[in-house]
Amino acid sequence: MEDIDIRRPQQAQLTGEVVLRFTGSVEKSELREGLKVAGTFRRLRWLAAAGALFIALLGVRVDAEGGSVNIGLIASAVVYATVFALVAPRRIVTHALRAQRAHEGADCFVDGTGIAAVLDGVEIKRLGWDEMTRYHETPSLYTVVGRTGRKTWAMVLPKRLLTAPDAELLGAVLDSRLRRG
Repeated sequence: MEDIDIRRPQQAQLTGEVVLRFTGSVEKSELREGLKVAGTFRRLRWLAAAGALFIALLGVRVDAEGGSVNIGLIASAVVYATVFALVAPRRIVTHALRAQRAHEGADCFVDGTGIAAVLDGVEIKRLGWDEMTRYHETPSLYTVVGRTGRKTWAMVLPKRLLTAPDAELLGAVLDSRLRRG
């Protein structure tokens, strides 16, 4: 089990702004649950179904004399649906886990400007409250969803990294800033 590190940075105490800081890593099951709650896999299934249907329709030809079916395009539709519905979600979770492991040991700050990840005193990523659109809560984690430009992203914040009062504080901050998804 990892040590949980929650403290208030010195500069935040000077300004009087409440800051929540925690350190830890997200597990694969938590990433999967967070992406599922955020709707990533649901959109992927719709894309798989629509693409497979389009490919299958290309393989069907109906005319006055009857119809014909191109078995090659139907098989391609099945492969397309299988890849997008079964393989792609696993690849997304694996890719997200690798990206998270690259920044192992980063501190996460929640303050008045947004959420920031800091590694060795250098800010890796800061997401402002205006970039966040909604959040989802499960019994074990918070998932914050937002947009930066044309990209949609999800940030998974496990409750196991927080003490009970700090998890409630994080929920209250998210509830006051974002809409529940």
